[in-house]
Amino acid sequence: MERRAFLFTFFPSLAAAYERFHEIEPTWFEVTHTRIPISGIRPTRILHISDIHISDGMTAPELAVGLEAGLAQRPDLICLTGDYVSVTTGFDRSGLQRLLRGAASAAPTYAVLGNHDSSGHSTQFMRDLVASTGVRLLHNRAAVEQGLTLVGVGDYWSKEFDPACAFTHTDPAAPTLLLCHNPDAKYAVRGHPWNLMLSGHTHGGQARITGLTSLWTPVWDKRFVAGLYTWNNRQLFITRGLGSPMHVRAFCRPEVSILDLAPAPSLAS
Repeated sequence: MERRAFLFTFFPSLAAAYERFHEIEPTWFEVTHTRIPISGIRPTRILHISDIHISDGMTAPELAVGLEAGLAQRPDLICLTGDYVSVTTGFDRSGLQRLLRGAASAAPTYAVLGNHDSSGHSTQFMRDLVASTGVRLLHNRAAVEQGLTLVGVGDYWSKEFDPACAFTHTDPAAPTLLLCHNPDAKYAVRGHPWNLMLSGHTHGGQARITGLTSLWTPVWDKRFVAGLYTWNNRQLFITRGLGSPMHVRAFCRPEVSILDLAPAPSLAS
């Protein structure tokens, strides 16, 4: 009788957990709003999306729901910080292109690549794909948009990470956003002038079950996993990501990050 009671209790609980973590949370997109003061800028709304990981359990129509929720916030600028796929073969190429074109048609869109966006030892395939959609890829390059300097670097784990090249010819006095997939790279770029670094890569932990260590924290500096941080008199924002590899999330909803940049108050005020 005790065994039967245990089975009747355990299996419905297991089924409910599966329903929540596999079916509900991966498509339960959370639109978050974060105000970030930066000296010398005019008010700017940024949609920050990372870690789409299309076709690793998430379909393009599912991901489009999250993207559209972000576009409904009417961003002035869109920043994408890598890992559009989990592998560069056998994924929904046309679905990814539709997502990226949707972003680029709504607002100026800038992007960098992540650690999954390479085929063998080359990122050329994904670089060409992203560029073909109207998204401007900042692969160790910089651009100026709406009074902001945007600097993008290759993935920190790749041989294409070249911040010295990316920051060439940038104005050190200009307000600067750095797009970098992996937040651990902050140490490697601290010698360059930037105010705010936008990153993903961590998935926010993806599975945050009380009493268990998160399965997805692929960074060595685990103080910086999700949200806004101050570091070395600069700011770092890490989004939890739009996608959910293996279609799994546990108490860590996929995030559509809205960043409202605002002028920092002067010392005189």
